[in-house]
Amino acid sequence: MDTVSVLKLTKQGASKVMEAALEMAEAKGRNVSVAVVDDAGHLIVFARTDKAGLNTIPISLAKARCAARTRHPSGKKSKAGNERTDHHALAITLAAGTDNMVTMEGGHPIKVKDQVVGGVAVSGAGHSDGEIAKAAAAVLEV
Repeated sequence: MDTVSVLKLTKQGASKVMEAALEMAEAKGRNVSVAVVDDAGHLIVFARTDKAGLNTIPISLAKARCAARTRHPSGKKSKAGNERTDHHALAITLAAGTDNMVTMEGGHPIKVKDQVVGGVAVSGAGHSDGEIAKAAAAVLEV
C-alpha cells in the first residue's frame, strides 16, 4: 500500500477542544492561554483569558506542539513512563529545540480512533495545566 487515509482536525473540532479547556479553567478560577494545533504542530485556534499572563502565550503553543509532534503528553515522563532527570529533560529539550520539546506538563495529544490528530495545551493554571489539557483533549476522543 502506497498511501493511507488520515483523519484531520478541523477548526470546528479544535474550537470544541479549546472551549472545553477554557470552561474548565474558568471553573477552577484560573487565567490561562489555550493553544490547539494540528498533528504537525501548526496552530489552528488560540485563546487567552483577559487576565492571563503574556508569558502563557508562547508556553501554551510550545506545549501543544510538543504533545502533537511526540504523540505524548508534555512533561518530564517518557513514553515508557520513566521520570526524566532534570539534566536529561534539559538535554532532550535542547537537542530537539525549545519549540519542539517541553518538559512542563500541560500539553496533551488529541486522539480520534487511536490516531493523533493534534495537540492541546494550557498555560497559566499551574499544576492544573495537564489535567485541563487532558480533559479538553478527551472531548473528541472516540
